Amino acid sequence: MPRVGHNVGVTDAPTPPSRPARARAFFARAVDDAQFARPKLALTSLGLLCVMVLGGSLLPVPYVIERPGPALDVLGEYQDEQILTIEDAETYPTEGELMMTTVSVDGGPGYRVTPVEVITSWFDRSKQVLPKEAVFPEGQTREQTDLDNSAAMSGSQQGAVAVALDELGIEYEDVVQVAGVEKDGPADGTLEPGDVIVAVDGTQARDVARVRRLLEGRTPGKDIPLTVLRDGEEKELSVPTKDVDGAAKMGIVLVDGHEFPMDVDISVGDIGGPSAGLIFSLSVYDELTPGALTGGHSIAGTGTISEDGTVGPIGGIRQKLVGAKESGAEFFLAPADNCTEVVGYEPDKLQVVAVASFDEALTATETIASTGDTGTLPTCEDMTSK
Repeated sequence: MPRVGHNVGVTDAPTPPSRPARARAFFARAVDDAQFARPKLALTSLGLLCVMVLGGSLLPVPYVIERPGPALDVLGEYQDEQILTIEDAETYPTEGELMMTTVSVDGGPGYRVTPVEVITSWFDRSKQVLPKEAVFPEGQTREQTDLDNSAAMSGSQQGAVAVALDELGIEYEDVVQVAGVEKDGPADGTLEPGDVIVAVDGTQARDVARVRRLLEGRTPGKDIPLTVLRDGEEKELSVPTKDVDGAAKMGIVLVDGHEFPMDVDISVGDIGGPSAGLIFSLSVYDELTPGALTGGHSIAGTGTISEDGTVGPIGGIRQKLVGAKESGAEFFLAPADNCTEVVGYEPDKLQVVAVASFDEALTATETIASTGDTGTLPTCEDMTSK
């Protein structure tokens, strides 16, 4: 008998599906439901992943990144100020460039780098990623880092001038000098970098070791009377102190410095560290001698300088090579002790000479000036093949 349905029209009664057919239909509906829900789950998971990646990419990590910094011509200007000035002595005009090289460090005390920056730097030959503790002492503050860098720069300048004057046979006196003053520290505003400590509470200061002995046992928080020489004039000062682990500290760095017969000033802004010593010494020698030491060439370099003229190794040599090339240097004076890091990383058309002393650097510079070539000079390949 025909059956009337609710829809318009009339159909025969359907045949009930078999058990296998019902099973297939059930699984088909389950798959359809899952396909409907999966985009929501995927979008939710993707959103959470993005949040995690974004958050992780902004978290600081315990690394620093060294990258090429600017190369500065010490015979020229920096920030509209002449870098090297010498007064009260006969100087001579020169030409060419003697370029100190620098490294910019991301991630030092008071700064941070992210995982993304570290990962991208691993694939950039001009950069180097290092653990933070390999560059900065654990717990060191930004203020302490700035003070140490300032003191190292001041010490390197003193040593560089001394080496140049020794080469020229010009005498000078040994003194105790303030190399750095901690910003907002007890002595800030009372002492200045470059001050010469003449006496501590009336007792003559002959060297840093003696000054430290004279400061031992002082009551933290009490002022210390100092006699200092500043701009040729002696001053009697009362310097505040603070308690640091039970000792009275003024927040200064002292070095065994020198009092020269001429006024030598090297101004490089807030750049710190000791690695420009070699180039400073060559620049001072250049301005105190007739003619252009470089022969008009652009010569960059790096290296600490000891007062016996020894050129010491520095950090970031590969970054400095890149910075020198980018700044237009033709030649580069590299510390011999850095040569294993140099080989294979010399930029194209930058001729690198290995030097171990001021005398070797002076000979190399004079050879470049007269020949425009480094063919007879030692290279880092020569040093590493011995």
